[in-house]
Amino acid sequence: MSTRFPRRAAAWLRALLAGAPALGLLLAAPAASANPRPLPFSYPYQTLPAEKFEVEQYADMVPVRVARENPSGTQEGVYSLRSVLQTELEFGLSDHLEFGWYFVFQQGASATTPFMRFQGVKQRLRLRLAEEGLWPVNVGLYLEVAEFHDEFEVEEKILLSRRFGPLNAVVNLWVEQEYYFQTRESKFIYNPTAGLSYELSPHAIAGIEYWARGRFDSIDPSDGTGITNAPTGGRHYLGPTFLAQSGELWLSLGAYLRLDSLGDSPVVNDPYGKVWFRALVGYGF
Repeated sequence: MSTRFPRRAAAWLRALLAGAPALGLLLAAPAASANPRPLPFSYPYQTLPAEKFEVEQYADMVPVRVARENPSGTQEGVYSLRSVLQTELEFGLSDHLEFGWYFVFQQGASATTPFMRFQGVKQRLRLRLAEEGLWPVNVGLYLEVAEFHDEFEVEEKILLSRRFGPLNAVVNLWVEQEYYFQTRESKFIYNPTAGLSYELSPHAIAGIEYWARGRFDSIDPSDGTGITNAPTGGRHYLGPTFLAQSGELWLSLGAYLRLDSLGDSPVVNDPYGKVWFRALVGYGF
């Protein structure tokens, strides 16, 4: 097996240790007044207040197996890193309605796609239907439209949450419709999330989160492998999360283990790796 992945894992660990002093300063500062994301894949029910502005930066990192051709002409699977960067600008149109604008970049894991490519933009609205605690379950609605270089997307979510003291339960009922210009293919995707977060202090929140992705339709890809960015079979992930917050600044981290095909070896060219890492940092103005 290639040694590249262990070396990269060691490099990530060194980077995390190098950032530990900054994290300590973050935890020691005043409590947050922004609108943080304790669960990186789940949108909270809360929205920004009117005329409040916030910037969020996402980073997804997924170790995957890709094919490499040997000098002999044979191929072997080696580890590489697939990554997505997404910048979001949020603005409170009112105390209950929030607008968001995204800029999305993606880097493929194969040898032919080593560069970061601009995917396109997304716009969305998030609406909370009542003040927190007024209903037995807090309810929010989310609508997003995306224009990418090769596709058009519409995304809808129902955001549900309920707080039990320091414990907060969140569920996102999430579907997408995608249309690809070149192939004229349409996809109907489900992407639900659920999680629990616990407030350890005004500066720190720990949690656990589940999320899944798959297709309602059963159209197989042309190569017959069942591997696409929107899989016909569900992909399921579960993992711990942690949020550090201070004033208007917050940092949210999640590390997820893939649950489906848990005992199987990684499949070459499968964009859904055995583990998935997501980091978010946000700052309010």
